[in-house]
Amino acid sequence: MRKIIFSTLVLSCALSIVPAFAEEQPLPMQEGLNPEASQHYAEGIESFNQGNYEEAYKHFRKILIIAPSAESYFNGALSLHKLGFPKEAASHFYYAKKYAKGNDKILKSELLNKYESDKPRVKRRETVNHTPFRREGS
Repeated sequence: MRKIIFSTLVLSCALSIVPAFAEEQPLPMQEGLNPEASQHYAEGIESFNQGNYEEAYKHFRKILIIAPSAESYFNGALSLHKLGFPKEAASHFYYAKKYAKGNDKILKSELLNKYESDKPRVKRRETVNHTPFRREGS
């Protein structure tokens, strides 16, 4: 009896942890996009869900040209992340956060925040006091 209770407890704990580590999905289509951008958005999400991340990124990149938005930057970043391009994904995540305008799905994204925390900190050089160059013959 104890084994059954213990097994049930372990299984329920394991199942409750899984959503915390689930992969992020592209954000849904925004309202008010022009027809061309809407078509690329739908095709990009469809390609992403089928695992064709390169094709998905091509569509999200076209949206950035037609009607840039935080959501299209975010979705492009997810595609680049899946393709294994971390520097490019970090750049897209940066712009997604910059233009998020309070969108909690973007601002609270675990993956976006992971990229931000992994960002190397730039150490500034200290200024060096030196005498100005002297002219020849002076």
